[in-house]
Amino acid sequence: MSGGTADKRRGVPTVRKAANGTFYVHWSEGRRSKRQSLGTQDEDEAYTRFAQWILLGGRNKEIGAAEHAYTVQELWDVYTEKHVKKHVVGKATIGYAWQNLRPHFGQLLFDQVNQDRIDEYEKLRAAGKIGRKSKSVTIRREIATLMAALNFCATPPMRLIPKANIEVVKMPSAGDPRDRWLRMEEVQRLLKGAATMRRQGRGGGRMTRAERFLWIALETAARKQAILDLTWDRVDFETNTIHFDVPGRVKTKKRRASVPISSALRPVLERAHRERIGDLVLDNKAAVWKSIQVAAIKAGFSDQVVVRGDKPKATGISPHVLRHTAATHMARRGVSLFTISKVLGNTYQVVEKVYAKWCPDDPAGTVDLISGGALEAAE
Repeated sequence: MSGGTADKRRGVPTVRKAANGTFYVHWSEGRRSKRQSLGTQDEDEAYTRFAQWILLGGRNKEIGAAEHAYTVQELWDVYTEKHVKKHVVGKATIGYAWQNLRPHFGQLLFDQVNQDRIDEYEKLRAAGKIGRKSKSVTIRREIATLMAALNFCATPPMRLIPKANIEVVKMPSAGDPRDRWLRMEEVQRLLKGAATMRRQGRGGGRMTRAERFLWIALETAARKQAILDLTWDRVDFETNTIHFDVPGRVKTKKRRASVPISSALRPVLERAHRERIGDLVLDNKAAVWKSIQVAAIKAGFSDQVVVRGDKPKATGISPHVLRHTAATHMARRGVSLFTISKVLGNTYQVVEKVYAKWCPDDPAGTVDLISGGALEAAE
């Protein structure tokens, strides 16, 4: 199982068993040979510890150090490298979470993450002393990401820390469900607001990214990232279908559906296709939050004045609100919950929980079937 002479000359760390039965890591720096004990005579355990040693910086780390020596920052780096980069679609969301988590948790030893620290973080985030003022649902999501990172590092194949040493904490409140949705009059105002953002020129100005995003989001109920990833080869004008799933994409619980192109959306997409400048429907994958807020301000959803170059404040209009608006209108117009679940890419149970209240035929009319009109009230 030991490494070859060539590896030793190049300084590549290798695992070797000593005469006393203990496994060591051997490498060279310059012309000096070095070794470090793995602290075990079990070969499988030796290679597990060797992998941990490499993950956490190798030659600068002491093998066999107490588990609590690992900081949250070190474990987060392992989680990012070994899980997020390989298996997570919404990498940016996790990155934003860590920007807020790092100042409070980064330098702590992992077993110092306890209920007091969680409560303190919640208080500081809610007050805007870490990042912007945030609601409990946002803070809850960030803490959940932190705990996911610790648990990832505690379970095979990582096993960097003992799972028993991760404290079970009470999460911040999930808060009330976000139930904001737009009436048709509000939708029309928003689309007109986005249209005013065009740079005027020949042909009345090219449609902006915000305008294209709003139309697609409101007419397909697609998630933000699915729209940002959408390429023209998956907009099938012949079959009148948009295929949001990316071939070869890592499959997650957030499924991406194939959605028919509505009669309202088709001319918008045809114009955008004529004006295209690349393979992506939105030109690039840059963030759209700011553009949506500017469109909402122009549409009268906020009276704030935004200086050019500054980031606007939230207006209450977000990609989630657009998706929720589309689903709500489908339910209100009698689309079955099963069909809505297929469009959203959610489970039927989730859709039923959120949108059943809007279905006009549930339970209206069904109560008349109980007696079928066979009963008459007494005079």
